[in-house]
Amino acid sequence: MRRLLTLLLACFALAVVAAGCGGGDDDDSDSGNSGGNAPAAEEPAAPTAEDDGGSGSGGTGPGTQVAMKDIKFDPATVTIKPGGKVTWTNDDSVGHDVTGDDFESGSPGGIDGGSTFSHTFTKPGTYNYVCSVHPGMEGTVKVKKG
Repeated sequence: MRRLLTLLLACFALAVVAAGCGGGDDDDSDSGNSGGNAPAAEEPAAPTAEDDGGSGSGGTGPGTQVAMKDIKFDPATVTIKPGGKVTWTNDDSVGHDVTGDDFESGSPGGIDGGSTFSHTFTKPGTYNYVCSVHPGMEGTVKVKKG
């Protein structure tokens, strides 16, 4: 009985550590994060006009915001122009990440609550991404000319 209790407590402790662990994020927004990873090299954003509707509403614009809240991306789909930047903000109390085929925010769950991650998309296309630690937490960035 004592071994079983010890094993259960060890599993619980491991689960707590795994849920809360994560390094820094690759935040290139200079929002004061103290993440431990250096930002990923990205191509500089093309000069853009003022945002024309892409601020989290799923509209088209040179840049947009996506919230990570209640274990989902909001909005789940955004559309930007080539050279536009998407900034994800973790509004949850648990760590998230942004992981796509061509980009990622860093370690699984590495974007702590209140932190952000940004990525500039230079080529037209559809970019699907997930939070690798939360199954079903999925989003899409559509990059369209004009």
